[in-house]
Amino acid sequence: MKRICVFLSALALLALAACAARQPAAPTGAAEVPALRFRTTDREGNAVDESILRGQRLVMLNFWEPWCPPCVKEMPDLERLYEDYRDRGFLILGIYSAEGQEADVDKVLEDSSTSYPILRYSKDFDGLQSGYVPTTVFVDGEGTILSELLVGGRDYAGWEELILSTLK
Repeated sequence: MKRICVFLSALALLALAACAARQPAAPTGAAEVPALRFRTTDREGNAVDESILRGQRLVMLNFWEPWCPPCVKEMPDLERLYEDYRDRGFLILGIYSAEGQEADVDKVLEDSSTSYPILRYSKDFDGLQSGYVPTTVFVDGEGTILSELLVGGRDYAGWEELILSTLK
């Protein structure tokens, strides 16, 4: 009986690990996935839509929350990436949904010296959600989705490798 319990526990852990690691498949062609269209606001209440993407070669949409330790941990590295690659057509859009936590958002942005645009979440982003934060997806200047949903934080080198492979 003890062996069966151990076996079932191990099997359950393997299944859980497989589900957690599984990510949606990357789009196979632009014709199958419509370009991203959205309307939202920035932190000052100004209207923002997909026109913010125009002229960019690569845009990182980074969904984060101020209560999420991995989100907050990667923000200084994201800021460095933005500073290092924005002249090459790279833009980061940080997107959060935490309502009533503006003071926490302010503190995170100040502590990480974030200068890239920060937007409020809108239902137009629902199709880009994994159910976890941070979640990141890359699009081009036309809003074409270039990557699968990337769940979890990364450091500078981890993100840089992905960015450089596209900006070559």
